[in-house]
Amino acid sequence: MKNDELIHMWQEGSDRMFRDEKTDRDMITQYLSEKTLKGNRNINFNLIFYGAVQVANIILLSMNLAGFQNNPSMIWVLISQLAITIGILIFGMDTFYKFREINNYSDSLQNLIQKQLWFYRKPYEIFLVLASVSAIILMTNVNLYIDNDNGTYVINNKVLFVGVTLVALVFIYGTQKATSLLGLRRLKAYLADLQQGVLDQSQRMERSKRRYLWLWVIVFILLTASLVFGLLTAVR
Repeated sequence: MKNDELIHMWQEGSDRMFRDEKTDRDMITQYLSEKTLKGNRNINFNLIFYGAVQVANIILLSMNLAGFQNNPSMIWVLISQLAITIGILIFGMDTFYKFREINNYSDSLQNLIQKQLWFYRKPYEIFLVLASVSAIILMTNVNLYIDNDNGTYVINNKVLFVGVTLVALVFIYGTQKATSLLGLRRLKAYLADLQQGVLDQSQRMERSKRRYLWLWVIVFILLTASLVFGLLTAVR
């Protein structure tokens, strides 16, 4: 009788431990699923935002083609930019649909994270380079449209113009790359925690994210102030 009671108590204890362990795994999976979904929104926004940039580029390029139609040299430059913009738009749309396809939530969370890691390292990396180029095309064509003087555009200091353009390109790509690396680190942390059944690395990432939030706010304020100052200077 005592042996039966001991066996029964051991079985109850084992069942309780199994239920608790399963509950913990389910809670961890739910937590990481929500974090992964939140990261997906950021990627979707970036892809859609730069899709809008391509549309804006096409409109501006079309307007500049009309404005510089009597300037053969500028026409070829603008046609080249238009071809590049259309190519970036097509690649961006393909990247967007690829990202939608890999986010199949009927699949396991581990497979989903592994697919997203591939996405960050392959198509999204190429997209970041092309997105940076498209931002430069937008800036250039805004200047061309504003400073168009009867179909001519004069660059007074070509070296400075090229230098500023390259710095802007590197800066835009660098900020995009930093955000991408942060997303990559988060996914690696989520995958490690999912495999180990803990939340150590993901919670550490959340704490570091809060620390760096103020840095991003300061950078954003400085960039906005620089943009406003540049616009005011141009108007004067």
